[in-house]
Amino acid sequence: VNAMGTDFLKYMDAFFPYIETGLQNFTEYQVCTATVEVVGDLCRALGPYIAKYCDKIMFFLLNDLQAQNLHRSVKPSILACFGDIALAIEGQFEKYLPYALTMLDSASSLSIQTQQVAGDDDDMIDYNNSLRNGILEAYSGLFQGFKSNKQQLQSFSNHARDIVGFIESIYQDPNRDASVTKNAVWVLGDLADTLENVGPLFHEKPFYQKFLGECSQNNSLKDTAQWALERISMRVSM
Repeated sequence: VNAMGTDFLKYMDAFFPYIETGLQNFTEYQVCTATVEVVGDLCRALGPYIAKYCDKIMFFLLNDLQAQNLHRSVKPSILACFGDIALAIEGQFEKYLPYALTMLDSASSLSIQTQQVAGDDDDMIDYNNSLRNGILEAYSGLFQGFKSNKQQLQSFSNHARDIVGFIESIYQDPNRDASVTKNAVWVLGDLADTLENVGPLFHEKPFYQKFLGECSQNNSLKDTAQWALERISMRVSM
């Protein structure tokens, strides 16, 4: 798929039944996870041409997330896949957006609860970092996918406070890993870059100054943190 790009489109009708089977097979969690990752590859390879298959893909992904016996390791991949799909089909994702945001809100609440009870449990800490990465990658893909469709951004505006609050909880957790920190910086920047009326929100949540200031001291995060700070500062000054 990655090698062929859009040329793979001619095989999609024959290949898609295998995607459907894999996404429905959430009891075999390794198969389901691998299938979700293939969907991400298809989104990157096919771009907007994946749209004709997205009704079924989103149906299966949302069903999986609501399944009581879904293995927890699959959830981060599914959430991140929302971002892959949005990035590929951009404004066409609008009809799925309320459902995706509801799932992301639920996952964010679960992450915050896990943070509060994880203590020194390495397994819980690792899983929570994986969950956070899935959530943050989804938000980043959603923001970038909708950036050129400003009329469709109202749903994000209604969730901006919860998203920033989620990132504030990440900042307060010493157990966050490097990839979570990096993704959190990206989402802060994407949020400020995409939404125009978030200046007052950042006035209420000044933690970002300390967070991004600390990240600016890290060579691997410096450029991203400074970009995010510039985006936020622009909104705050408006």
